[in-house]
Amino acid sequence: MTGLLAAGFALGVTALSLKAAEGSHSALDIALSTATGFLFLLAGAVAHVRRPANPIGVLIALAGVALFLEDLQFTLNPVLYTVAVPLRAASSPVIAHLVLAFPHGRLRSRWERLLVAAAYLVVLGSGAVGLLFNDDPRDLLAISANAGGGALADRALELAATAISAGVVVVLLYRWLTGRLPQRRLLSPVIVIALFGALASGTGTALGDGHPLSGPLLEAYRILFCLWPLAFLTGVLRARVGNAEMIRLLLERDGTGLAALVQDDEVWKDSRSIDALNAAAGLVLDNQRLTAELEQRLAEVRASRARLVAAGDEERRRVERDLHDGAQQRLVSVVLLLRMAGRRYGDELPPEVRALLSGTVDELQTAITELRELARGIRPAILTEAGLVAAVRSLAARIPMEVALSVGTVPRLDAAVEATAYFVTSEALTNALKHAQTDHVDVRIAVEGAVLRVEVTDTGVGGADLEGGSGLAGLRDRVQALDGELTVRSGPGRTMVCAVIPLGEAPEPAPETAPETP
Repeated sequence: MTGLLAAGFALGVTALSLKAAEGSHSALDIALSTATGFLFLLAGAVAHVRRPANPIGVLIALAGVALFLEDLQFTLNPVLYTVAVPLRAASSPVIAHLVLAFPHGRLRSRWERLLVAAAYLVVLGSGAVGLLFNDDPRDLLAISANAGGGALADRALELAATAISAGVVVVLLYRWLTGRLPQRRLLSPVIVIALFGALASGTGTALGDGHPLSGPLLEAYRILFCLWPLAFLTGVLRARVGNAEMIRLLLERDGTGLAALVQDDEVWKDSRSIDALNAAAGLVLDNQRLTAELEQRLAEVRASRARLVAAGDEERRRVERDLHDGAQQRLVSVVLLLRMAGRRYGDELPPEVRALLSGTVDELQTAITELRELARGIRPAILTEAGLVAAVRSLAARIPMEVALSVGTVPRLDAAVEATAYFVTSEALTNALKHAQTDHVDVRIAVEGAVLRVEVTDTGVGGADLEGGSGLAGLRDRVQALDGELTVRSGPGRTMVCAVIPLGEAPEPAPETAPETP
């Protein structure tokens, strides 16, 4: 690129001086041709800076160099003139190549490659033929001074250039019609100038030099051609904005989805933009990977807590069975033996021994009662056998206060869910009995969607606090182990303990039960 810019600047200054010294060109023609060449060089430099990995910048700058090479034919130096004659239309195939390769910098189809190859072959071949049949004394390679042969070569060159221009316009129109909106936005300025320029140049060339409209049409073509580098530069800047928008969309994408980069036809290959997109995509993927790992660990923690709850419930059931089938039965056997001994030997025993025996039986009965209450508090057998509703009704019947029980659609649930709901109800009723200074409590149990809701409300003095004691705090940990939530709202005249426990699996429906007051 540096070499092209240096050569282009030197050739531009040389071409300007040669056209001005030659004297047959108007000031407008000289200004337009010189400005067009330098604009191509400037647009190529900007495109190369913005897209160093894309060869489109080199092609744009090469078009400016080719334009200045055409003007070397106005030199008086025979050697330089002989070199310049075959290049008198050098910009035509380069510009055709540039237009078909825009914006990727490469030819994508076989037809485009054939069209560009034909453009180079026809232009350079006709230039060589014109060099051999030239009557200009500066031509060192002329083998015949046949002016008619040179004119024929010039006419063939003009017609071939017109056909090639028409082919380029057709390819551009097809690409624009079949492309998507971003690609159309990039191609629109280039196509508009190419279309009108081709029409003006083709019509003016076809009419011939003697036609009155030929001159104005060719001047209009030169003006449009001068704007063409700006069209390419606009495409470069639009492509840059498009890449910036892709980066912003990627960074603003919701983290729950996987970001995907799709290189589309309208996006230029630029190493810096691709690196930025890759880095942004890497950040998204890293965040998603870390989020997935965190969710997996959280799920493992929840599963571990649920297993601990299940293990605790199983241990409760084992202890309850051991108490019921072991210690309780042994104490009942002792009571029966003592009563049998009293009946058999009661008349023979001293009064103080009979009194001692009767007191021992009473104490053992009290111990059995307390042991039964302990076993029932660990895990009531009715909870396992009949379910949550029956266990709560049995609990409410034993509480020495008025309990209004409202039960919605509550089928048999998972054992851990039923046990947790029962212990929440039991702890809330016990706290109300001990601290609320009230004789009425409302209990509501219902399945709402995929959760079980348990609410225990009293009209006491309030003051309940999750952090105030180990009972409610332990229940909160138990509820959270099942991915649920326990809340306590307490104030003067009202306290409500509410547990919301996910069900996990959908339970079987059960009939509604009307509110009851044991």
